[in-house]
Order: sequence, then C-alpha cells, then structure tokens
Amino acid sequence: MEGVLDPLMRNLLTSINCYDLCISEFVRVIDALLPAQVYYRMFPEMRNNGFTQSGTPIRIQLLGQHPMWMAENALRAIEVGSHGVDINFGCPAKAVNKSKGGAVLLKDPEQIFKIVSAVRQALGAEHILSVKIRLGFDDASLFDEIVDAVVTANADTLSIHARTKADGYRPPAYWHFIGQLSEKY
Repeated sequence: MEGVLDPLMRNLLTSINCYDLCISEFVRVIDALLPAQVYYRMFPEMRNNGFTQSGTPIRIQLLGQHPMWMAENALRAIEVGSHGVDINFGCPAKAVNKSKGGAVLLKDPEQIFKIVSAVRQALGAEHILSVKIRLGFDDASLFDEIVDAVVTANADTLSIHARTKADGYRPPAYWHFIGQLSEKY
C-alpha cells in the first residue's frame, strides 16, 4: 500500500469511518536504525501520541530482512508512539523483493521465524506484534511452514492475503487455505 495510505489518506479515511486501528505504509529497514525524525516525517500522527486527528491509533509497519535491524527499528517505532508493530512479508513489488524484503521472504520460513522472534524479543509481551503474509511466493507449498514460523515466534496477530506473490492481486483469492488454518488453530 506504499503511496496509498499516506498521512492525508489515513486522516481522511479515519475521519469518515470508525476504525479500531490503522496500519501505516511500510518503513523499509535495510541495515541501520532509522532516526526518529524519519518516523515523524512519514507518520506525523506520532506527534499526536500515535493517533490520527479523529483518534484512530496507528501501528507502524516494517519491511526488511535482517532480524537485528528489524528489532531495533521496531523499538524505535514504539519509542516514537506506534501502537505496536506490524511486519510485512506480503509485498509483491519487484523492487521490494529484489532487495530481499516483502514476499520474497515467504521462500524462507526460517528467516521469517528469526525476524519475528527478534522483534518479539525486543518488544516484549507488552507491545502488539502483528504480521502480514501471503499464501506463499510461487505457490502455497510452504504455507503451513510460514504460518508455523509466525505462530512459533509468538506474533499476536496474523493477517493473510489469500493469494501468492505470483498471483499478485488477480482473482481469485484462495480462501479455503484460511478456512483450513482456522480449524488447525
């Protein structure tokens, strides 16, 4: 949702609808702890204790491949006022996947586990950690392993886009995978 859920759109949507939460656009984490001013520039709501003007809490979304830097930036997000942290393993954009972020990590459930575990450990139990995934990269053959990685690493919430990266946003969505998963957990 890069370029779609910017501050203006978040403010507009939350002013005309009653939402419990708004997830931000992602912050791309590469190999550094980003300065607080980067977060304040991207998410001016953080200067309002992490709420939109209409009072909807914002949760900052992170995207990256290095567990340590993801954990450090998760703490920074909390420090500036985010209501928890969301990790994006679902972005299908070529530029994002070429730099080993987003959906390309669906090929490596072990790396997903390492990232989620590092962020969970850094945040502790008092802050919400949510994770967004797709069914897989080219197909859903690793779906159960991906879900197990997220669950085992103790994320609080899992959101699933019921398509693979290869499917993009084209219909259909494969809801039966989510139905089977809900029976398992």
